[in-house]
Amino acid sequence: MAQPLLPLDDLRILDLTHFYNGPYATLLLSHLGAEVVKVEAPGYGDGARSLFRRKDKPYGSPFALMNSNKQSITLNLKSDEGRAIFKRLVRKADIVVENYAAGTMDSMGLGYETLRAENPRIIYATSTGFGLNGPYRDVAAFDPIIQAMAGVMAITGESDDPPMKTGATVADILGGVHLCAGLLAAIRQRDRTGNGLMVELCLFDSVIPALTTFVGALDMGLTDLRDGNRASGGAISPYNSYPASDGWVMILAIDNVRWTRLCGMMGHLELATDDRFAKARDRAKNRHEVDRIVAEWTINKTRHELFEIMAKADVFCGMVQELPEVMADPHLLERGMLRRVDHPALGPMTIFTSPLRLNGEPSVPHAMSPALGAANDRFYREELGLSAEEITGLRDRKVI
Repeated sequence: MAQPLLPLDDLRILDLTHFYNGPYATLLLSHLGAEVVKVEAPGYGDGARSLFRRKDKPYGSPFALMNSNKQSITLNLKSDEGRAIFKRLVRKADIVVENYAAGTMDSMGLGYETLRAENPRIIYATSTGFGLNGPYRDVAAFDPIIQAMAGVMAITGESDDPPMKTGATVADILGGVHLCAGLLAAIRQRDRTGNGLMVELCLFDSVIPALTTFVGALDMGLTDLRDGNRASGGAISPYNSYPASDGWVMILAIDNVRWTRLCGMMGHLELATDDRFAKARDRAKNRHEVDRIVAEWTINKTRHELFEIMAKADVFCGMVQELPEVMADPHLLERGMLRRVDHPALGPMTIFTSPLRLNGEPSVPHAMSPALGAANDRFYREELGLSAEEITGLRDRKVI
């Protein structure tokens, strides 16, 4: 059920972002009602269009997932004519978002000060790998580079193995969420002052708060911070992934009460008062033995059995689901976070929406991801008053 009124439905965003970080921020804003005009380079557009693209499709599913609710126009910002057109668009926009390398927009003559001269109310957001100042300012960055620099790889994996990146693109998505929050704050400030402002975000900064637990362990003098699925520094046990008869489960019995409940479920209530395991520090010291005992019990049950038993006993447990299972998860489908759609370009697929719910209602995408430049004719005609001949001329000159 679509929201009859969305909080940002009077705002227009000129979206110059690409891949995941910036597009996720504007995707969230689009689900809050903002009109998002994706401004892409003629001919190839957002680099994410080519990711995992099948030969018979115009783009891959990553682009489709990140760009629902958006309209696409093409514009060559490296040309004088293209920059002049962009400035005209800025006069009628509320927000410009870009995630180019630091200094790119300034080098094209489209930095914040220039655009503010065109529209004093413009909110300008820039998202980079390492920020607009500091020793790493000009270092190129993708998600794994940030994971390496921010310590994520150093705490991921087994202690005897090399550092490992997380499978998920955590830096890009954390950055996107922070960027969205910054833009919402900027909108609020502009409502109060009437003036636009610049929002700066860098991925390196965005990841640091996710290290909180590990910084706490470090402050306690714990050094085994890369310890697989166990708790940081081995501080809590049981806290690990354990084999089930059909896969794996993650179990956290993080206090004495839950440890006692788990002992009862395993049929070994005597372990709750065993000197080796009675207190948290004892279990942490003997965590390898704890893991062996728990694994001998879990291996005889399915993931679903363990999940249901633990839930009833209020012991933290999660099934380790494979990606196909996640994309068909009944909970995510019922809540509307995942939606099965018939995409006009890609066919039947499952997309995600927004984690944010207003008045308890899930967000419903109002449009699928757009073909490159699909809105060119309508947008340039309606917004700039260009004739069909003028639009054709821009296309012939490779301006759009």
